[in-house]
Amino acid sequence: MLLSNYDQQGECKYKYLVLNIIVVTGLLLMTVAPFVFAADAEKAEDKTPRTQVTTAVAKTADWTVSIPAQGEVLPWEVAIISAKTNGIGATEINVVEGDSVRKGQVLARFDDRLLRAELAQAKANLALAESNLQLANNNLKRFEQLKIKQTLSEQEFEQVSTQAATATATRDQAAAAVSLAQIKLADATVVATDDGKILERNIELGKVPASGEALFRLLRQHKLEWVVQIDSADLDRVKPAMQAQINVANNKTLNGKIRSVSPQLSSNSRLAKVRVVLDGAPDLAVNTYADGKILVGNAQAIILPADTLVIKDGKTWIFRVKNNAAEQVLVTLGRRLGQEIEILSGIKVNDVVVLEGAGFLNDGDKLAVKAAKTSGAK
Repeated sequence: MLLSNYDQQGECKYKYLVLNIIVVTGLLLMTVAPFVFAADAEKAEDKTPRTQVTTAVAKTADWTVSIPAQGEVLPWEVAIISAKTNGIGATEINVVEGDSVRKGQVLARFDDRLLRAELAQAKANLALAESNLQLANNNLKRFEQLKIKQTLSEQEFEQVSTQAATATATRDQAAAAVSLAQIKLADATVVATDDGKILERNIELGKVPASGEALFRLLRQHKLEWVVQIDSADLDRVKPAMQAQINVANNKTLNGKIRSVSPQLSSNSRLAKVRVVLDGAPDLAVNTYADGKILVGNAQAIILPADTLVIKDGKTWIFRVKNNAAEQVLVTLGRRLGQEIEILSGIKVNDVVVLEGAGFLNDGDKLAVKAAKTSGAK
């Protein structure tokens, strides 16, 4: 009987011990379980696909403020070279359109045989007149001596004096005729009045142009100018000597300087004419139409590489990196310089945005950033 009670007590203690072990184990599991589940969740999250991208950082730069403009490329100045002879034909023409010439270079010659004969005759007349003048002057000197001796009447002296004066006038007239004949002969040879390029040629061999008829149009100094019209609202910002740029073929840019700003507006369009002299001697055809800009100052800009832009639904977006995820941001664009673009709204300085890979992203996509690239700004 005593043994039986003892066995029962032992069994109870055993059950009580097992129960305590179960309770403690449960409490331990309840404490550890959240951490285990969290770790499992984190591991699951790490397995979420991430898009590999490179990034760029929004920076500031001091960029030029410009006024866009369009206009024609025209001659800086044109020299009209006209015929100065009359009634004689062209015997030699040495240039065509597009030829570059130097000041004094012979462009054309006319038949000058008659002009040479006229010059020879004028020179002969001059020689005769000079001989007559010398004779008259010698006579005048003798008569002056006779007058002193009072062996000559006043009337006779006046007659000899008048003959000497007439001989002087005749000599001067003959000399003028020689000069005129020389000018006519020189005019038979047409020369360039300045360095430049031949724009037009209106003479052919054998043609007999009238005096004053235009033979050539010469682009002086090879200089061109870009003539544009600007709005009256921009007129007070545009001044002579400001720089300008125009865009030409093959993605080339030409520089120039404002020559003049018209003080009046067109009565029809209410626009003002601005003339920009292009630097150097650009190889452009006259009357080429080109667009460009007038540089009126500088202003700070927030800039990013143009490759960060994504066009969706007709709008421009940028993906900003936030908590290792892509945040789609609508932006407003401003000026462009090379491969960089000004951001007017949507992005702040030092924002990190997606560069390579932006075109494959959606808002909220997880990112794996490979490396950050800084845009070329200050």
